[in-house]
Amino acid sequence: MVSGKAPGATLTRGEATSVLKDFVQTIVESGPPTDAEWELAFQDEFDGESLNWDVWESQNGPSGHILSSRWPENAEVRDGTLRLITRKEQKGGQDWTSASVWVKRDVFMQAFGYWECRYRYAAAPGLNNAWWMNAFYDNNDGPRAFEIDINEGHYPNYINSTLHYREVTDGEVKTISDSKRYVAKEYLSADFHVYGLEWTPEDLVYYLDGEEIERKPSRNAQLPVYPWVSTAVLAWGGPITDRLDGKSMDVDWVRVWKKKPAGE
Repeated sequence: MVSGKAPGATLTRGEATSVLKDFVQTIVESGPPTDAEWELAFQDEFDGESLNWDVWESQNGPSGHILSSRWPENAEVRDGTLRLITRKEQKGGQDWTSASVWVKRDVFMQAFGYWECRYRYAAAPGLNNAWWMNAFYDNNDGPRAFEIDINEGHYPNYINSTLHYREVTDGEVKTISDSKRYVAKEYLSADFHVYGLEWTPEDLVYYLDGEEIERKPSRNAQLPVYPWVSTAVLAWGGPITDRLDGKSMDVDWVRVWKKKPAGE
């Protein structure tokens, strides 16, 4: 949709290109890329005036492992987009604030399926633009715990696809990270892109705009989890400067499919 255009108004070439790209990503490139039969199990298109707090939860405090505290007021919905805003402000004992929101467990949890999020990176380095899930709930810190990072994206064009999993070696539970960095051909803050994961008991297959970019074994990632989107100020994301102040990771939608039972 092109805002500010009267009905019947002529689109410029740039506006027409943007509308076409939105259509392609929303209709053509969205959804599971395989021939299996699927059904939509969860979605949020962020069409309301604010984030639906009956569906989502938010971090509400400082973060010891990163450089930003994270708060519900940093997650704003505007014009059909969830904006995870980074601000340079002292709050919660830290010099930056950002956002971290996840779907409530009593609303939706699922193991396996096709997980997808369309979003645009914040246009500055120093930030982790993340779409992910984990199974560390209910004090689960043993060999069944895992984290799937569908994308921990870094400006300008880095996609980090990771599985953190557990192995028991000589009676000791150890965390192992299977990660790959993919470099896109364009700046991922310039426009929205679709980041997807097909998750089966055997494999994790990562997608960018409908094209496979990574594949790895699922290992111990077998428990139901819930969707999570977040931002974090940290040096791994690049140099941290005032340029980051006010920038946002913009989320167009979150969608999760599950395979239909055989015979349906």
